[in-house]
Amino acid sequence: MSQNPYNQVTPYATRLTTCQGTWLEHAPDADEQQRIDQASSALRQQRREALAFHQDAETVHLFSLELFRGPEFAPLHLSDNLIAQILDRVGAPPLIEAADDPAFGVYLRDAALSVATGQVRRVLAAQLRRFLPQYVAAQEWRKAVAIDYNAFRTALGNELSPFLAQMTLEGLARWYEQHEPE
Repeated sequence: MSQNPYNQVTPYATRLTTCQGTWLEHAPDADEQQRIDQASSALRQQRREALAFHQDAETVHLFSLELFRGPEFAPLHLSDNLIAQILDRVGAPPLIEAADDPAFGVYLRDAALSVATGQVRRVLAAQLRRFLPQYVAAQEWRKAVAIDYNAFRTALGNELSPFLAQMTLEGLARWYEQHEPE
């Protein structure tokens, strides 16, 4: 019998993300877990959509970033706790004057990876996969494929997935709005 990845989710997820007070605060019950499993199974039947989605890495990246900017993903933004760790480890984001300056992208990668331990990645990915049923039910296959792909890349990768990048960026933005008034 495989270990349920959601057993690690609470209360740890509330220390990693801003999910406290939302439906993501608590681990999925048996019904939700069944819906996630069914959505994963249905998604596997969309092989053609997945292959088309993965044809252009830059398009996948940009589509994923745009998807995760949506307000429904706000509960998964990195918590103040993780942002404080980032600021302690890699410092404040650089000030960018030229649009083509890669310094912020490098900073964002270093910032996210400074806190993205294996356990953090697994919990974030497990939380992200909880969105699959709603997109599969709506037959929004491209979004479902993007969620599945990003959950996989986040859980098992050592690189900065678009999901991890966007959750870090949103966490930083919230931090500076709340803690660093202009």
